[in-house]
Amino acid sequence: MRRSARAAFAALLLAAPLSAQQVDVARYARLLQMADQRRIDTLLIADLLAHGSPPERAAAARAIGQVHAGALAPRLRTLLGDRDTAVAANAAFALGLLRDTASVAVLANALGAPEEVASEAAWSLGAIGAPASRAIQSALMMRIARPPAVTAALLLAASKLKPEPVALAVSWLDAESTPVRWAAVYAIARPYAAAGVRAAMPLAHDADADVRMLVARALSHQGAGDSLAALALPLLDTLARDGDEHVRVNAIRALATYGARARDAIVAAIRDPDENVRLTAAQSLSTALAGAPRGAWMDAWKADTAFVVRRAVLISALANEVVLPAADPDDPDGWRHQGDWRYRAAVADAGGASTDPQRVREIALPLTRDPDPRVRAAAFSAFAPFADSSAGHPWRREYMAFALTDADPIVRSVAIASLESHGTAAEAVHVLQGYHLSAMDSLDDARVATMRFLIAAWRHDSAEFSDSLRGAIRALPAPPDQATRDAARDFALLAAWRSAPPIPTPELAWYEGIVRSLIVPALGGKPPRAEISTARGTITIEFAPVDAPLTVHNFITLARAGYYQSLHWHRVVPAFVAQDGDRRGEGSGGPGYTIRDELNRLRYARGVVGMALSGPDTGGSQYFLTLTPQPHLDAGYTAFARLVAGAAALDATVQGDAILGVRIAE
Repeated sequence: MRRSARAAFAALLLAAPLSAQQVDVARYARLLQMADQRRIDTLLIADLLAHGSPPERAAAARAIGQVHAGALAPRLRTLLGDRDTAVAANAAFALGLLRDTASVAVLANALGAPEEVASEAAWSLGAIGAPASRAIQSALMMRIARPPAVTAALLLAASKLKPEPVALAVSWLDAESTPVRWAAVYAIARPYAAAGVRAAMPLAHDADADVRMLVARALSHQGAGDSLAALALPLLDTLARDGDEHVRVNAIRALATYGARARDAIVAAIRDPDENVRLTAAQSLSTALAGAPRGAWMDAWKADTAFVVRRAVLISALANEVVLPAADPDDPDGWRHQGDWRYRAAVADAGGASTDPQRVREIALPLTRDPDPRVRAAAFSAFAPFADSSAGHPWRREYMAFALTDADPIVRSVAIASLESHGTAAEAVHVLQGYHLSAMDSLDDARVATMRFLIAAWRHDSAEFSDSLRGAIRALPAPPDQATRDAARDFALLAAWRSAPPIPTPELAWYEGIVRSLIVPALGGKPPRAEISTARGTITIEFAPVDAPLTVHNFITLARAGYYQSLHWHRVVPAFVAQDGDRRGEGSGGPGYTIRDELNRLRYARGVVGMALSGPDTGGSQYFLTLTPQPHLDAGYTAFARLVAGAAALDATVQGDAILGVRIAE
């Protein structure tokens, strides 16, 4: 892997500290079951902490935070001084998950603990936020000898504060340690802290690519503003030609915030040797070519024949009300006539970029009747911003009724969501009729969207809910998925769902099997691996079953069943993430069930694998790999594996690239 300094930092944060001592399988399984069901068994926790093996005690400390057992926060505080640093570190982390403000003082004191514990204490102070502001800033002002990882964690914690302590971040920009310098720039770049931009400018020439990448972000117009634009633009021009493609991506994004002033650099990047840089440039044309003649747009179109790049040019052009031939409804060779659904969906997406209601109608309306549901979903999404009755286009709101009974759950969910903000009792009747279709859906999107709509309509139009409508809602049977039940939790008309029989959960033997097959081998130094075979090469990941056992089991089960065969990277955001796991191919699909989050201490360094979510506890089959460090994702998405080989293949990955399959190494 590249970036040796950052890789070393990542390895430090990812290292699994738990020993391979024998665990009580049945007892460990009960802990997994408890955490999965989001309930607290205080007797089990007490037993594990008092008599469990080191791995069991560490897992028990973490589970307190995962199940939000705030009543046990005092016990976690006592564990901060535990002789087992893994237990103490997990206790510190769990206090952050609890956002326990009463723990600020003990967490601040733990900054002097061993590095593993102190780093987690710093993260938790950042998670607690404003109540911990003084503790974070005081620690950064004390220039005592701390491990670089701890100082870096404190700077990342500072980046979450409002207002940002910019002066403190600036004071660490000259640190010898690369992780500390990187974190100091992050604390300026992530929140676009204008007061620190000038001081960060010299680091545009830093030896570390990740540092330069963050400087590029800091130099965007949001950070530099007009006052520093004359200094920022030349530096961004240089960074746009950097030897690292991720730096170039961030530089192009920052240049785009300056509009036409950065036109030349962005247009030049359309011919960059790296396809993801070219894609970023194409996405940036919406501002860079604003007001440019149509010929300039055609030049950009001709510069690259790759679908993903041309799609971005098409969307950028229509954001400027320029209709290229591919989107022209009258062009017989236009993309709407292509057999590949992706081209037709791209036309709908481009139509949605226009702010001209008539143009949106001309381009997207015919595609709402496309035979492919993915195209219909894109077309109805183009109309969604115009569906609000207050926008002066009532026919568009009425047109959404056609989608309420669509056979596809995603199309229905798009239509329902578009009506939500000003939903009425009259519309609730139609939405409820469509809800009965969703009983057969494998995806829960339409069911959840219906609940949100009904609650919104009830909130501001309840007086118009007839007795028959109220009765129809009360008569709805409890759904088979937790997400829909959660969405309706506070809806008075569905209060009966709260006493409905619980959704069946696995037996204890199922959890015992996971302990035996995944956790015990991992504790013995044999974590499982997977090889993701792609069009760009093989990417090998190593799982972390001690940290996220149920998530790892879920991924391995899907892989062995062939779920990931013959897919595509449906989402690649250059210099951010590459995402897979949707058999629909456009980001809204899943396996037909959801799994609980398993938030843990694995940090989103480069090459970490996490579960994609649409909200808490909504994981399924979609996963992502981070292309660069992304601390803002830490403990927000379940991290469950990390890249161990194939970094070059990952870097070269472009949205739409084929995934041939995923093989679990036996």
